[in-house]
Amino acid sequence: MNTYTYRGIIMRIFTCLAAVLLLVPLAVQPSVVNNSASSPTAEDSLSVVFFSLDSLGNPTTADSVFVLVTAPGGTVAFRDSMTVTDSRVSSITVGGKQFYIFAEQVSNIDGSGTVGVYNLALTAKKNNLGLLTPGGMTFQIISTEFSDQIALLSDSVLVKGGVIDTNLTEQGGGADSASMARWVWNTPQANHTASGTFGKYLDTEVSGVSGGSGAYSITLVAYDTVADQAISGTRVAVRGVNQSSLVGVGTTNSNGEAAFNLDADSFVIVASSPGFVFSAYDTLAVTGVGVDTVKGYQFNIATPSNPNVCRVYGYLRNVSGKPESGATVVASLPDGIVTCSGYIVSPFAITKTTDSLGLFMLDLLPSSTLSPPDTKYEITISLSDGTILRQSVTVPEELLWQLTW
Repeated sequence: MNTYTYRGIIMRIFTCLAAVLLLVPLAVQPSVVNNSASSPTAEDSLSVVFFSLDSLGNPTTADSVFVLVTAPGGTVAFRDSMTVTDSRVSSITVGGKQFYIFAEQVSNIDGSGTVGVYNLALTAKKNNLGLLTPGGMTFQIISTEFSDQIALLSDSVLVKGGVIDTNLTEQGGGADSASMARWVWNTPQANHTASGTFGKYLDTEVSGVSGGSGAYSITLVAYDTVADQAISGTRVAVRGVNQSSLVGVGTTNSNGEAAFNLDADSFVIVASSPGFVFSAYDTLAVTGVGVDTVKGYQFNIATPSNPNVCRVYGYLRNVSGKPESGATVVASLPDGIVTCSGYIVSPFAITKTTDSLGLFMLDLLPSSTLSPPDTKYEITISLSDGTILRQSVTVPEELLWQLTW
């Protein structure tokens, strides 16, 4: 055998080795899953693509598969062998090459289901010549599903002093202790000692906050300066001047009035009503029984030209009560592929910027028209120094809808 023959053999060996090294999948980042078998979702299962290589390093048909899963700490969580006709294995041909997919419920292969990082090693076998092709992945088990974890988060996430200027009540409902709690900062301070149901370090239990408990009767009137009339249904909050305590909350009646009992002190008044813009947080000095006015005007949000979408709008103010202009508001569909009337909805997020009034508007497809059912949008609001809110919302079938927290 001459020198050229040896070189040819060596070159073919290196070619095969190079093909094997390039085609074996490398898991560079764990897939994050959980092992809730009671209601399986995409978050509770995983899949790994594998293939069988022939002697030249090309994908070919396989005969059997061997799977080994190790749990955190190195213990064996699962091991099994199966043919490629097993229900957990499917095949597909791409460009004339044979590929396979191993898919399984996480709870069936994670042993005790300990939270942590797992390694899954998979070997495909070709009986002819006894060829073995390795593959695998890593996955990390978490304790709570992503969607459930987002739902457990408090609706407003406060960062670096920012607050959301929104209604105190849920859509269509009256003020309740849960919605009132969203107005109370959950920041430890020396004089905040009561541990309430919805947070720590409160001045008082949230359930005890309503019209206040001071010595003087104060009536606050919401007034439309343009229409020259009172505004009923306005949500009014009374805060301490340092914005660290919620003193009282109320909703104006048909005469635009809301009653409070306040001690002699200075307070910040926060008013909010759908479709109205009120002055930046008013300061009220209480010296005795009296009446004060919170002034605003109606701001008409134009309906969208497309009748199939809902215009979601809202106002953003900072802690001093001034409009937060230039904030970025993003709406996205975090659950992957979503369809509407048989068409795929673009996965790209919609981004808007708040104007000089702190106003933002997003034209979104109603959640009820999306598939899978119960699809929610994730709304994120960011300042230049960090995110101040993230919320998962259901967009209703309405032309106009004010986003509240």
